[in-house]
Order: sequence, then C-alpha cells, then structure tokens
Amino acid sequence: MNTDATRPLPPHVHALVALCVLNHVALSGSRVALALQALRLGVPSVGLALMLAPFALASTLAALPLGRWVDRVGARVPALAGMATTTIGLAAAAWRPQVAVLTLAAALVGLGYTASLIALQGELARDRDERTRQSGFAGFAIGTAASGGFGPFLAGQCIARTGVQAAFGALALVSFAAWCGGMANSRRLIATRTAAPGARAALFSRATFAGLGGLRRLMLADLLMAFAWNANGFVAPLVGQRHGWPADTVGNLLGCFGAAVMLVRALPDSLRARGGDWRVIARALAISGGALALLPLASGALGPYVFEALFGGGLGCALPSVLALIEQRTPPGRRAEVLGLRQAVLGLGAATLPTALGALVAATGLVGALLGLGGALLAAGATIAPRGNAQSAGIVARIRASRSATPPGTS
Repeated sequence: MNTDATRPLPPHVHALVALCVLNHVALSGSRVALALQALRLGVPSVGLALMLAPFALASTLAALPLGRWVDRVGARVPALAGMATTTIGLAAAAWRPQVAVLTLAAALVGLGYTASLIALQGELARDRDERTRQSGFAGFAIGTAASGGFGPFLAGQCIARTGVQAAFGALALVSFAAWCGGMANSRRLIATRTAAPGARAALFSRATFAGLGGLRRLMLADLLMAFAWNANGFVAPLVGQRHGWPADTVGNLLGCFGAAVMLVRALPDSLRARGGDWRVIARALAISGGALALLPLASGALGPYVFEALFGGGLGCALPSVLALIEQRTPPGRRAEVLGLRQAVLGLGAATLPTALGALVAATGLVGALLGLGGALLAAGATIAPRGNAQSAGIVARIRASRSATPPGTS
C-alpha cells in the first residue's frame, strides 16, 4: 500500500524537472563555449566581459516583466517561447561564431532561459500537494547542480573533438530537445492566466513590497548566498595563487565544491529540511560564511578541500527551502512575478560581482575581503533567518487556525 512517503511522484513533475535540466545544460555549456571562442578570436578580457554580460543582463532587465507575463497568460506560451529563443540563439552561434553574432546569441540564450525557468519553476510550485512540491524543488536543485557541470563538459568535449560550431550545434540540439519535450507535455503546462482578475498595479510597488517583510528578508538572504556562490569561482584561483597551488589543485577544489552541492541536495527532504526552511537557510548562511572566512587560512593537503566541501554543502542545501518559502509567501496569483523578481535580483548580483569583489580585494586584501563576505553571511544567518523562522511559524499557526475554524463541507 502506498503512503504519502512512498508513493511515486506524478510523471509531470519528472517532466518539468527534466525540462529545467535540459535548459540549464544549454545555458551553462553556451557560457563556456562562448568564452573559449572569444579567447580564440583574440578578444581582450574587457571585451570578453562585455560579451558575457548579456547572460546576466537578460535576467536583470527582463525577469520581472517575464514573470508578470507568465502570471497573465500561464506557463505554456512563455516556456515554449523561451526554449525556442534559446534554440535560435545557439543555432545562430553555430552558424557564424563571430563576435557580433556570439554577443547576440548570449542575449537570446539569457532571455530564453529566463523565460522558460520562471514558467517551469512556477509550474513546480503550483502543485497543491506539499510533498510533491518539495520533491519537485529538490529534484530541480539536484538537476541544476548536475547540469551545471555537464553543460561545460559537453561544450569542452565537442570543441576539443570537432570544433566550436559543433559545440554550439550540440547545445542547440539539447535546447531543441527541451522544446520538443515541452510540446509533448504542453497539456500539463497551464494556458490560463493566474494573476488575480482586475489586478492592475504591479506587485512590487514601494508601498506593497514594503509590507512583505519576510519576502524582503528572503531575497536578501538569497542574494548573499548567490553572491558567495559566484564569488567562489573568483576566490579559489586567488587563494591558490596566494598559496602557490598548481592549476589542477584549484580545479579539484572547485570540483569538491560541486560534489558537496550534489551530495547535500541528494539528501532526503526530511533530513535536509529538519527544523524548518528558515532554519535550513540560517545553517546555510552560517556554515558557508564560516568556511569562506577561514578558506585563506587553510593549509596542508586536506584543509582546503574540507573548507570547500563545507562551503558547497552549506550553500547547496538552501535552494529547495528558498523556493518553498517563496511559494509560501507569494500573494495569490503573483507566483511567477515573485520568481521573476528573484531572477532579477540574482542577475543584478551576478552582474555587479566582479567589480564589487575586485574593489573589495583591492581595498582590504584577499583575507580582508573574504572575512568581510564571510562575516556578512554569518550576520545574516544570525539575524535575517531567525526572524523569518518566527514569522513563518506565525503564518503556519494562522493557516491551521483558519482551517480548524472552517465548517465541514464549506471548503
């Protein structure tokens, strides 16, 4: 006999997670392929940054309008249009991998991925069964961790064996496969609007957003964790240079970080989320902040790997809880708009990270910069997350009270 704990997930949840993974393979692989091709063309570092910027700028500028679009028309059209846009961008890069076309391709891929991600995440959050919803979030987190490594691996292997055009072509086929999967499952992707009828004002006016204290704290915590995640790619080479580590050691450290992320996301929900989602975020901030602050002091054969594993494990456990809390705190009919806001905030953080971190390292040195960032994570874990946990407990209590007060047969 199947119970809530043992019954299999509905097929549409697996399909949605698979679509998210395929789209992320195309995105992560295209970033690496574009960077390698730009360097082969002799593009300087400043030009390379400008060519890669559209990936993040698409999320920053378009995510919130895209979220509102999804709320108005449903997930089907935005998801399929996003996958088609990604495929067109990658096909253009495969056709003519020159600077202008590659820059346009980066914009198309970033825009298409953002649209499909918001639509598909919203569908994962739409399931009324809490266990199914949590398992969908966990599957999404594990899948994106795996695809974040497989995409660059696929691009690198294709470039090494058959050239950059074949790499972009293979990634275009991956994106096209996602589009085909979306078409096959389009009946599962709702086509009706989800925004509240007659709602005219944008959700995130100053007055409205000021009243969503828990959501603001969640976005701030999420931004700090994303900033630390992205900073690791810059920090590990700098720490390696400081200690005189060879390039393969730095690569192994980043691989250890990725393995820790995969491992912690594969833990059962009952173990990973023990104590509530806000407590998971508090632990993630505290563990990752401490590991980041102590990373420059690591020495010996195992010390750096221990701190990178703690760093990856701390950050990796938080994503399912972030998505669950977004679903809990989203006003009715505005789910995709909130997800769009999250993508805009994360895109802004990714776009400003290199300048901000470089200025911090120049002003305080590497150790000072890592102590500052680690301290910010620790402070957030000690202040932001516990307040959110208390507020979540109040929300749950009110929901239970309202349910107990509802007369039988009126629900």
